[in-house]
Amino acid sequence: MRRIHKQLLAALSAVIAVGGGSLVVHDRMEEAERESRRESIRVAAEGIFQARADKKDAEWRRFAAPTGREWSHARAKVTLTDVEIQGARAKVRIQEITTPCTTNRSGADPRPDVPWAGQYVYVFEPAGDGWKFVKDVSKEEFGS
Repeated sequence: MRRIHKQLLAALSAVIAVGGGSLVVHDRMEEAERESRRESIRVAAEGIFQARADKKDAEWRRFAAPTGREWSHARAKVTLTDVEIQGARAKVRIQEITTPCTTNRSGADPRPDVPWAGQYVYVFEPAGDGWKFVKDVSKEEFGS
């Protein structure tokens, strides 16, 4: 009888170990999916701000470049401060920093200028392998 108890305990331990291991793997898979989704949304948001920064009439180009310099290009970077999944959509709080760059009159010596920053709340929805912008809800969220 003791032998059967030992075998049952060993079998039960093996089942618990495998089951616990599968829970850990499942948790890691869910975490990887969340991070993948978050990165995909970040890339989509950064694309929006980079496209805005690349426009000929971009906001940062409306001001005079520093003396002896000309506007060249700008780099947009975004940080997602919160991603809230609402059904199939994602409501995302975004901090954006766009850094315009200048060059000398011959187009050499690129230098970053004073960055522009802003906070936004955007709604995205899945589109193929990525996410697409649905609407800007910043005014509703921030009250202005």
